[in-house]
Amino acid sequence: MLTKDARFQTLMGEGTKITHWNAKLMNTMYGCIDDWLKACKQVSEPCKNGGYTQKDCSCACPLGTSGDKCENLVMSYRDALIKQLAPYTSVISTSGSVVVSPGYPDNAPSTETQYTQVFRAKKCQRAVVKFDDFQLEPRDARRKSCDVSVLEIRSDVSVPEGKIFCGEEIEKGTAFKSDKSELIFHYVNIDYTKYGMKNTRRGYKATFTTEAIPDCR
Repeated sequence: MLTKDARFQTLMGEGTKITHWNAKLMNTMYGCIDDWLKACKQVSEPCKNGGYTQKDCSCACPLGTSGDKCENLVMSYRDALIKQLAPYTSVISTSGSVVVSPGYPDNAPSTETQYTQVFRAKKCQRAVVKFDDFQLEPRDARRKSCDVSVLEIRSDVSVPEGKIFCGEEIEKGTAFKSDKSELIFHYVNIDYTKYGMKNTRRGYKATFTTEAIPDCR
């Protein structure tokens, strides 16, 4: 299954509580909001930007808004949700950008971390990411799997899974290219602190550029 917004691919199904929009939908379907509006002596919804009146007459405001009436739109709900759930997630669209993993090279996160980097080129351009350095925890010797930290690279955004890398499996100078205009990185590492450990691996450093897609119009 693919998310429409690639930034949410690894977060799908990971939620631990009901979202604002689902709560609003359920409260609307069961008539709760109408009852609360009447009890609060409101003839119309005073809450702005997707907010709704609650039982105590205050506004339940979606992420990305501020103010008692949700009147200030600070950022989109999706951007605010990403900021809350995966703060290292980013969209990179400037050719020539140097991209590093969090804490590179000496302070990689030891707590559980996951994020997505979307490399986005213009129409009829493909994203190209060339690695200068790459070091994560190596594969498990017995299972041959990346169990501690992993970078998944998707060059074809129409499929849910990409190529998996860990250890030092990406050599300096290796370049990955998108099939179309987007190249996706999904990164995950476990909570080292749970096992009394520290993440001592460097992480990665790479450079993003673009190139023309032949015969594209």
